[in-house]
Amino acid sequence: MYMHTAGEGEIPLKVMGSLICREDIRASFIHVFGHLKANGMVATARLKVSGDCSIAKACHAESIENLGSLRLHSLQARHVHSSGYLSAAGPMRVATFAAKGAVKLQSLEAADSIEIVLGNTSTAERLTSSGWVHIRRSFPKLGFHMGSFRRLACGLIQGASLRLEYTSARLVCGTDIAVGPGCDIGEIRYSHSLTVAPGSKVGRSFHCNDAGDTGGCP
Repeated sequence: MYMHTAGEGEIPLKVMGSLICREDIRASFIHVFGHLKANGMVATARLKVSGDCSIAKACHAESIENLGSLRLHSLQARHVHSSGYLSAAGPMRVATFAAKGAVKLQSLEAADSIEIVLGNTSTAERLTSSGWVHIRRSFPKLGFHMGSFRRLACGLIQGASLRLEYTSARLVCGTDIAVGPGCDIGEIRYSHSLTVAPGSKVGRSFHCNDAGDTGGCP
């Protein structure tokens, strides 16, 4: 896991207005109030986005807090908290990942945990964790018709303990799997326990006695 140590001369970077940076950015702390477009790599101990931030290449950080809109190519960090919009075109490797709002991810690998609270339509090609993965809806005071937009569409979900709600997935693998309301799963592979809420759809399921901790996922 990436650990950023501030180098000599690294100072905090605060973006109040609009900044386009064509070079790599190395800073002890980055806070984006306005708009930052980074065409190179970004390395920092902490990245906080209150406005809009896009990173064309890799981002390396100890922690990321996104309160606005964050778009990046790839990410290596310890902890990620997002309560706005977060998208990544390439792989993300983290220890913990917590998002509330909307995400558009290609591949997210977490050492400990993944939690996504659905505030809008979200997509992910691959979600994997050595620990637990929880997907659920938020409960704002919105009209009933808004519920259909607060879903996750995913290719593969893999972890030791999985709790899924309002999720569509091609393949789900794990040790203990709880499929909650509003799910549509093509295939489930589990090695210990499986529960499926009434009304949720599962195409087929397999109990893998010798599959190990991840239910025999690829």
